[in-house]
Amino acid sequence: MTAVLEWRAVDDPLVVPTSPTSPTSPTSPTSPTMVWVDSGRGARPESVPVVPAGARVVDLAAVEEFPLPGVDVAALVAMLGSVPVAEASGAALVNGVAAWQQVLTMVQAAQAVWVRELEARTPDALRHVPDELACALVSTKRHAETVFLRAWGTAQHPALADAWAAGVIDTRKVDVILDEIHRSGTALPASEVAVVVVDAVDQATEMTGPQLTRHVRATLIAASPTVAEERRLAERERRGVFLELAPDAMARLIAYLPAAEATAAFTAIDALAGHAAIDGDDRSIDQRRADAFSDVFTSILDRQATPDGTALPTRHGQRVALHVTVAATTLAGLNDHPAALESYGPIPAQVARELAQDATWRRVLTDPATGQVRSVGSQSYRPGADLTRTVQARDVTCTFPGCRRPATRCEIDHRIPYDHTRTPGGHDQTCEANLHSLCKHHHQAKTEGWWQVSHDASSGISTWTDRHGLTYARHPVPVHSTPDAFVHRLPPPRPLRGDPPF
Repeated sequence: MTAVLEWRAVDDPLVVPTSPTSPTSPTSPTSPTMVWVDSGRGARPESVPVVPAGARVVDLAAVEEFPLPGVDVAALVAMLGSVPVAEASGAALVNGVAAWQQVLTMVQAAQAVWVRELEARTPDALRHVPDELACALVSTKRHAETVFLRAWGTAQHPALADAWAAGVIDTRKVDVILDEIHRSGTALPASEVAVVVVDAVDQATEMTGPQLTRHVRATLIAASPTVAEERRLAERERRGVFLELAPDAMARLIAYLPAAEATAAFTAIDALAGHAAIDGDDRSIDQRRADAFSDVFTSILDRQATPDGTALPTRHGQRVALHVTVAATTLAGLNDHPAALESYGPIPAQVARELAQDATWRRVLTDPATGQVRSVGSQSYRPGADLTRTVQARDVTCTFPGCRRPATRCEIDHRIPYDHTRTPGGHDQTCEANLHSLCKHHHQAKTEGWWQVSHDASSGISTWTDRHGLTYARHPVPVHSTPDAFVHRLPPPRPLRGDPPF
């Protein structure tokens, strides 16, 4: 076995500079050089022939304390980047993965410093900075809010921020501590919250996320006997039902309820599932529960009334119903192109055909080039039901970049604000070309001038510009398109070069 398999030679400029202040060093003058060895392959820390002054030797196969304390992220990256992964021992690989996790944690903590500075410069930052981050990161608003609140929250607790920046506690556990403090720590004086945070940081390295959650929760309850009741009342206000999409035309419907109500609902569903069990029924109990649960709500839609006979309310003048977009040729069985289920996405053709058996159908004309809905406008300020349906069918979701709120649950907004002083005639303001769907949050942000929007009618692209002048594109969502990934295409013709003969 050669030395290069056991440690990096001390003259390797990528890892071990000749002196701590060498201009070729990838680390800063204050960052100690880190040299690795792998005792799993026979090398020992004491066997390194020459160690530069101030260098730190790390045995990747026998890390005594992890995460590594007192390390500089640049030096740690340089050391890990120099390891020949294919030649490392198993123990070194495991510890190497943990070391890279420490790098990720330290980098996320460094990113938070930038978020905090942006927050400090922005009035009403919680309303506006997450929108900017969502566009810049090409992420959902919820993810951007998490990044923002994590940066803000750690700034309120120096012990937590320091541990995060040092890579001592990973980002997932930072979120656990902040979440528990945010929900329960408001009942405590700041001095007691600081004690809880310090204790949580001390325990975090020895606990998993769920264990840490229980530990912090128990500490908060012990600190104030009233915290449990305050938490119960606060969480009750957050109750709700949420649709979570899954592959293969499946989804999860999540109900967040007080324990008594949730148990009552499950007991009723379980009773319905047991009642459905008859001879020859080969469904499992879980399948019977799922079918009984869905039957309750499909029957409500079929009757357009609640179980006590109260009529369901309409939305934008339309009855409550599932909306499926599918090509007529697919319904006729001429092809198996996917359909689109509103609030979900693509579904197989057979699912659409099954839904079509008892459905009411509405003809929708689309642009063959883009798949967008095309229709005519109205001259009144408030769009009529037909125009509203057209705009909703065309937009599919809120037209702010990354927002996934279904258009049917959005407000209809004039891209160019409606001018009430104009006399009748001329260009129609309330028309399909000047209307789009916006959720309440993004509608308000546009109205207040935080964002400007322009629209290219030929491509269907909406361009959003923030207060800094940064622009983001929201591309149209085709309501119907034919997948062509497997369509055979002839290769493009080869360019002619020179004069004949070729």
